[in-house]
Amino acid sequence: MKQRMRAVLLAVLLGLPLGGCHGPQRLSRGLDEWANTGYADSPWIYGNFLAHLLLATGNTVTWTLDSFINVYYFWVDDAEPFGDGKGTPYPFRAVTPKKH
Repeated sequence: MKQRMRAVLLAVLLGLPLGGCHGPQRLSRGLDEWANTGYADSPWIYGNFLAHLLLATGNTVTWTLDSFINVYYFWVDDAEPFGDGKGTPYPFRAVTPKKH
């Protein structure tokens, strides 16, 4: 019986992200902003080296975590009948390069 309960709990936890849309993707958008700001100052490093090695892995991790976080945003904040019927936008910052 305990193993069955564990299997049900695991199935619910793994299926939870599928119960809502992907929402504002706060972690993924934060990683995008970091990479975009860095690219404005050093395109060689951020556009070449980091894009292929670290950002692909970082995007996978942040998308996975966002899948769990955004269940809250979708069902509680955004989607009716629990939310207000308006999406939660991500507040993008303007990028100002340091060099001219």
